[in-house]
Amino acid sequence: MKKQTDTFKRLRSVIKDVNGDNRQIIKTMQDQIDYLMEFIDIQGEILEEKTGSRQPELSIEQKKRLAHRGKKLNEFLLGQIENTFAPSTVMKWYSELISNKYNSTGENQKKRGRKPVSEESVKEVLRLANSNPTWGYDRIAGVMKYLGYDVSATTVRNVLDAHGIVPDPERRRRGDWLQFIETQQYVTAATDFAHVEMATEYGLERRHLLFFMDIGSREVRCGGIAHNPDSNWTTQIARNMCDMWDGFLLGKRYLIHDRDPVFNKRFDMIFESIGIEIKKLPPFTPMMNSRMENFIRAIKTECLDKIIFTNEHQLRIAVKEYLEYWNHYRPHAGLNGRMVLPYPQDADGEIQEISFLGGLLHGYRRVKQAA
Repeated sequence: MKKQTDTFKRLRSVIKDVNGDNRQIIKTMQDQIDYLMEFIDIQGEILEEKTGSRQPELSIEQKKRLAHRGKKLNEFLLGQIENTFAPSTVMKWYSELISNKYNSTGENQKKRGRKPVSEESVKEVLRLANSNPTWGYDRIAGVMKYLGYDVSATTVRNVLDAHGIVPDPERRRRGDWLQFIETQQYVTAATDFAHVEMATEYGLERRHLLFFMDIGSREVRCGGIAHNPDSNWTTQIARNMCDMWDGFLLGKRYLIHDRDPVFNKRFDMIFESIGIEIKKLPPFTPMMNSRMENFIRAIKTECLDKIIFTNEHQLRIAVKEYLEYWNHYRPHAGLNGRMVLPYPQDADGEIQEISFLGGLLHGYRRVKQAA
């Protein structure tokens, strides 16, 4: 019960930050970074006064810890915050101290001591540690034994130490947006705009397409298409999505959207009236709505960018066909290669090819042919 309460508090902390109406999240993160950079500079000055050098002598374990963190950044980003060691030096530590395979003997030595940890065991320990940051050595070792690996808590600790992974008590208390999405995905939806230029007889005209996604299932619906969307238009779209009989967002608890002005208070109030809590993203953070962004990229690269539209009727037909393809025939990597809402198949039927957008895309399913 206590664990559930702690998890709930962490999620509430994340939700509270994301729901802010200004740039406070980004500003706070930058203030934290600035403070740490200033503190490191002060330590460097003290070290230089005492030893004559700003570079401390690091142990092998300390180099591994730095290399583990630095590997997650490219050399450019690392160079923005690393003033003591060259980014290439940190990357070299990773390749020399962490990437080497486990082996208890030298190149020309006979085997001695304890049996080395297998590469398979090492990979599994790292996978468990990265997927479950709050787990301790004992719990990881217990799961490893359950999975058939003969490793102890000491072995787990040695493996994590060798890869620069150290216990992070603060991580247990921090909120995590990705964790929120994963735990709440089946009651969360997202919305965003896509845009397309039409070559009409009056010149290029832009159309705005508003899409809604069920984050858990990846099902997508088109809310509407407009030449110049305003708050009245988006409010009506919200009513359609919340229709009491067949509204797409019925049963959802959260809706994620950015700070586009057309997503005004009236738009939000429609969803709040059926118990949906709005999660406005901080400015310039499209990665926090990554699944919706992935769909927008897919429909543009697979459909909208490959067709020259001359009128809105063509556009509506193309969007309708693409959503049929996306929801029923397209395999998704995020679903382990499964379709969103696959149609039932006849196991002993013949493979049938279904064309979309005039043969631009194809889907396949088994259908029993009539005798």
